[in-house]
Amino acid sequence: MVKIDRFDNFNIEQKTLYVFDFDDTLVVSPRYEDIALKYLSENITAKELVNRALNKIGQDKSKLKSQDGRIYIEDPEMRYESDKDWTRKGNRLYLIQPDEFCYTDESLPNKLKDISEIYNLVENKCIITARPESIRNKILEVLENFGIQSPKYGIHMKPDFLKNAGMWKGEKIVELVKKYGFKKVIFYDDNSKYLRKSKQIVSEKLPDLEFITKKV
Repeated sequence: MVKIDRFDNFNIEQKTLYVFDFDDTLVVSPRYEDIALKYLSENITAKELVNRALNKIGQDKSKLKSQDGRIYIEDPEMRYESDKDWTRKGNRLYLIQPDEFCYTDESLPNKLKDISEIYNLVENKCIITARPESIRNKILEVLENFGIQSPKYGIHMKPDFLKNAGMWKGEKIVELVKKYGFKKVIFYDDNSKYLRKSKQIVSEKLPDLEFITKKV
């Protein structure tokens, strides 16, 4: 978790860009697994997505189990393959969040995170989110409802159905640095994979940039 320091410790300067992820960095967003678990208890959220995943392997929801907030089915005989709805770990096939979930209203954030205090304090900032470009109006409405300032250097949303979000985030940071001449970037994200991939891309393309990643 990122510690929120005093504003005067942030060394605010004209050549530093602060980059913020959106979901689970600035705001708290519902997890697909949590919504799916409600459906398994006869609530109706995410019903179509869960049913699609079950129909694909010829099972019904009575076969699903949960542990530590994750949903899975036992498959010791290895009958089913991993795909966009399921991923295998040992004898279990785990239900994973499908791409379509981030397009639904059910997935929209429900509260702010503490990191939003840092976001509101700094001037040179942008948002780079893996949310798809086609729902930009919904995300702008969320920002307005939560009183999140419009960032000086834009809200950048992933092109629809682009797969490698971490690489895209890294390339977008490179693009912004080259365009505006920043010498230092501080990137906040909750996803370790995205942080690692973006750092790889930035290091390859801008080896002289001071690039700091912070896991939220």
